[in-house]
Amino acid sequence: MSGRTSEASPLMANELINVVGNTRRTLRRKRIKLACFILSFLLLLIASLGLMIISFPMEGIVSTKVEEIIKNEVVLQDGSFSLPIWTDPPVKMYKDFFIFNWTNPDNVINGSQKPNFKILGPYKYREYRTKYIDNKHSNKCVISYIQHKTYEFDPEASFPLMKNDKVFVLNIPVAAAPQQISNTIERIALEGAIKATGAKLYKEIEVDDLIWGYTDTFIELLQTVGKFPKGVKFQIQKNDDPRDYNSLSSVGTGRCNISDLGNFHQWDGFTSLDIWNDSEHNKVKGTEGLLNQPLLKEGQELFIWIDDIMRWAVIYDTGERHTRKGLLTWRFTNTKEFFYNETRYPPNRGWYQNAPEGLLYIGNSTIPAGNPVWGSNPLFYQGDPGLVQNVSGVTPDPSKYTYADIEPLTGAVVYVHRQIQINFELRRADYLFYKHLPEVTYFPVMYVDEHGELSQELYDTISQKLLLAQIGYGAHWVLLVIGILLLIPTVIIGFCILKHIQVIKAIKVYRDITSP
Repeated sequence: MSGRTSEASPLMANELINVVGNTRRTLRRKRIKLACFILSFLLLLIASLGLMIISFPMEGIVSTKVEEIIKNEVVLQDGSFSLPIWTDPPVKMYKDFFIFNWTNPDNVINGSQKPNFKILGPYKYREYRTKYIDNKHSNKCVISYIQHKTYEFDPEASFPLMKNDKVFVLNIPVAAAPQQISNTIERIALEGAIKATGAKLYKEIEVDDLIWGYTDTFIELLQTVGKFPKGVKFQIQKNDDPRDYNSLSSVGTGRCNISDLGNFHQWDGFTSLDIWNDSEHNKVKGTEGLLNQPLLKEGQELFIWIDDIMRWAVIYDTGERHTRKGLLTWRFTNTKEFFYNETRYPPNRGWYQNAPEGLLYIGNSTIPAGNPVWGSNPLFYQGDPGLVQNVSGVTPDPSKYTYADIEPLTGAVVYVHRQIQINFELRRADYLFYKHLPEVTYFPVMYVDEHGELSQELYDTISQKLLLAQIGYGAHWVLLVIGILLLIPTVIIGFCILKHIQVIKAIKVYRDITSP
């Protein structure tokens, strides 16, 4: 026994030496590997936290730079992309006219039926806006100009409808005349004028004349007795003659105050009007609607000037978002108070909105001014139910309302539908041939849809101008996302470090036990 033990002792010693040696080499490799893991962990952690920390101030830096670039591009000055767009808009604008053709006038006059209408349209007129800058009256803060706004019938887009189509409509000068007489003598004279000229409560007329103005023997007779301005037509819509020169207008350039961009300082020679109920409502303010201040905020309200009816209005961000040819747009529309009457919304007393809900007074913009003419949403949408109940052939349509899709960074309107219906307030005149009518009826005459969209070239231009903004804002998120993603391998390596520390501790214990 003792001999076998003594023979085995050298072998056992060699094995222990080898085991200990292997343990030391394994421990060394593990320590080197642990050091590499720790170094990688620290580098990744620093990179991850660094990218996330840098991303937040970068957003502010990029935003400031983007805002500076956008402001320089949209202000009305030489070299900006907005100036030529504002001067001669590359927007194909149309005014579509829908006529309420009155199908049963005789039955309405004798009291057997209520007015029935068949809507005809659209009669499409191409709209041209050209501004001629007046450098003499312009400066850094304000740019002055004369604008021509003309309309030309587009037979191809309107086909098969033609501008000389004949329709039956309310004869507004005849219907309005009783509201302008003040005594018995004038009343007798009006009855005589109607009989002498053969005028009726309704009129057959060509569409083009109805829209842009007409005269007839009854109007000429009114002119003779001083009840109608001489030398003018009865006109609801205005179409500039290219040979005419309107009065000077001026708007803010945005160079002195970016929020003043496009806001009227003077319109057609006026800084304020004298046609509304108080000074606030007579102010000329807001933009023409095609160019607005940039860098819009969610829920923001904007003032616009509606030259067709000579008043300002407020539009607001509805929260709807739309994408048009790659551009994100925000939808703006009239505030809900726009068509409220003064009973529901007292400030509208300044606009003389004392009619049923859904109507706004626009008689000041007719020629001659002062006719009882009222605007509304097309087809009386959102109006008092009685407006529809008193007529037939008219059904409100929720899609018929005014809105503009605006690119929020530049403030550019890229798509717009400005819609309004023109109605006449007809009051019963017992001594004339419409004594069987209700006390008051609001007769629809036409509704107008003024609409347009940016050209593809302008879409591309705005997209290019916004590219830096998109890259800049994207860089903030890219850095933040990369920083977050780097946390994943950092955590994995952290677990590897913990595992290696445990292995190293185990090896040390084994080495201590097995060492001779």
